[in-house]
Amino acid sequence: MKPLKRMSLKDVVIRKLHDYIAEHELQPGDRFLNEKEIVQWVGASRTVVREALKAMEAVGVVRIKPGDGVFVNESSVHHLVNQFSFRWSRDRARMLELLETRTMLELSAIELIVKRAEESETIPTAVDFREIEANLEQMERDIQLKKSIVEGDIEFHRTLFRMTGNRTFFELSEVITQYFNEVRERRIAEADSYGNTLVEHARIVQLLKQSDAEGAKKVMIEHLSPLKEIIMNGRY
Repeated sequence: MKPLKRMSLKDVVIRKLHDYIAEHELQPGDRFLNEKEIVQWVGASRTVVREALKAMEAVGVVRIKPGDGVFVNESSVHHLVNQFSFRWSRDRARMLELLETRTMLELSAIELIVKRAEESETIPTAVDFREIEANLEQMERDIQLKKSIVEGDIEFHRTLFRMTGNRTFFELSEVITQYFNEVRERRIAEADSYGNTLVEHARIVQLLKQSDAEGAKKVMIEHLSPLKEIIMNGRY
């Protein structure tokens, strides 16, 4: 049996700083402890603290502004996407795995939304359909004006994930769905008409309002299925 690897002092400091952010419920954009305050708090050297902060900045947890201080990062999810998107988007096998993961997330979102709606009679967190209905109306206007609906499609799925009421779920979905922007553009461009996407979106919303999770999931699977063919043929 291999001996357990001891944490380095830098990793110990990183863990303490992560705990500090969680315990103090710091939000994106909030000012964080500065280098001197961290040194005094954890009792580590300035060099170790500086290495810990740089490591946290590298993965998008904090943002260091020279002369201004340290801040909780506003977009750690996007930072992670930027780190891996190029390599992953050129790997067909990985893209197929990501599509499979995205499909599972979309179907889980549908189940969560229906669950929230059913709980709304006893819990004051009723699912609000106004934002996603406004999205459908905007997409319809864009189609009439012969404008691209790619942004509308992106926002539809983002709104769907927000409707779950689970912030962690939403952030995880952001990591996955970002990889499909190029594929999404190709999928919409190759569709018989932009109207197909809108019809599928509207049908999903209608079924959600009827608490028909299975029906909505079936339409979602059909909605996402063309992406697999595009990835398989390398048309992205």
